Amino acid sequence: MQIYQETSSMMHTNTYFAVEGESAIVVDPGDNICAETIKLKLDALGARVKAILITHAHFDHIAGVARLKALYESAKVYAHRESVEYIRGKKNLGKYMGVKVEPFEPDVLLEGGERFNVAGLEFDVIYTPGHSKDGVCYIMKDEGKIFTGDTIFFKTYGRTDLFDGDIVTLRQSAKKLFELEGDYQLLPGHGEATTLDFERKNNPILWEDED
Repeated sequence: MQIYQETSSMMHTNTYFAVEGESAIVVDPGDNICAETIKLKLDALGARVKAILITHAHFDHIAGVARLKALYESAKVYAHRESVEYIRGKKNLGKYMGVKVEPFEPDVLLEGGERFNVAGLEFDVIYTPGHSKDGVCYIMKDEGKIFTGDTIFFKTYGRTDLFDGDIVTLRQSAKKLFELEGDYQLLPGHGEATTLDFERKNNPILWEDED
């Protein structure tokens, strides 16, 4: 299994795609350019997208979903059930940034706590609201990796001053991650990769004043 990364130019959002043989999954296709670039790279690798995983439905994480679905019609979109409200309305924040989010429908609605296999890869879903109320992280235990979206970044965390943001809730979500056994590589929605052990010791979300 190989994981590749593309970063959108507008919000510097990380889009990841993991390839296992002839199958691939994509996490947070941030814009149409990312979707087209992923298609070119997967064509070169002889792989096709089987699933699109959404960590949360802010525009910079979902603006390329509809295009990617058009390129791979059989790919299933996974998102938390609360994401539907964001996808369809102003809470995705696209209109405030002049970005039109083409509509799409998630195929699999998540609650948190699920385990599923797709494209030869196994994922555990952990519900991590606080940055938004639809936040989830995708854990690949066998690979030692977590796609954290905008929950945890390198030495910081997702902002909580947007729709449905709440620092207390985000702190609780971070604790869920920090309480996992062992170490993982964290692949965040923005910025550089980090590790769970490093963030347990250095991330300020657990010790900054709540206000």
